[in-house]
Amino acid sequence: MSRRERKLIWVLNIAFLRLDLHSQAMFRLTLIPFILLFGAIIFGILSYLVIRYIKRILSFSLKKGTEFANQQKQKWAEKEQRKKLPDILQKGFDLYDRLETSHAKLPPEWKKSLQPIVDQAKAILDEVAIEGGTASLEDSTNNKKLNSIRPFFNHSLDALVQFTEKLNSDHALMNAEQIEKARQNINVFRADLLKHQETLKKARNMDFDVLMDVIKARLKK
Repeated sequence: MSRRERKLIWVLNIAFLRLDLHSQAMFRLTLIPFILLFGAIIFGILSYLVIRYIKRILSFSLKKGTEFANQQKQKWAEKEQRKKLPDILQKGFDLYDRLETSHAKLPPEWKKSLQPIVDQAKAILDEVAIEGGTASLEDSTNNKKLNSIRPFFNHSLDALVQFTEKLNSDHALMNAEQIEKARQNINVFRADLLKHQETLKKARNMDFDVLMDVIKARLKK
């Protein structure tokens, strides 16, 4: 190989090397903006997801806070309304509050078994309270209705509260025989409350019949 050829090869190598360095530099210049753009997109997506999550948390917290405030407001209004009721009804609602609190703490299987009975007790209280909120329960027909249901307040409701609280404290220690006794008592409570509901129904029907007869008699005059 001649000196001239070696020089030509050397020049070509230098040229290719410069071209390669130039290509690498151009590639870097092109890659850096792409990386920055890709990073900005990822950052934007992550920021959107974080902001959305924070909004959800705040919205959920606000909703729960509002619901809690409304519940407390409703309970306060109910307590204020109860002050207008006869003492026996006020005590009945106080007992029901204990029942509701104790029932909520029960294990799922016992809670499910007692739920219909708790609902029955609340239905009886509400029906008698409606009468107490519209008229005095100290006289006349209302007094008779309250007297007819008095065993519910004096015995049934108190026994139900004691039963539920006992289940709460002892359910983990009960043996098979005690569990069976408890289930039998649930049936006894159900039958007892049905009897009180039937008593209220009869009193309600009698009131209706009496009122209709009075109206009929007045219109005939």
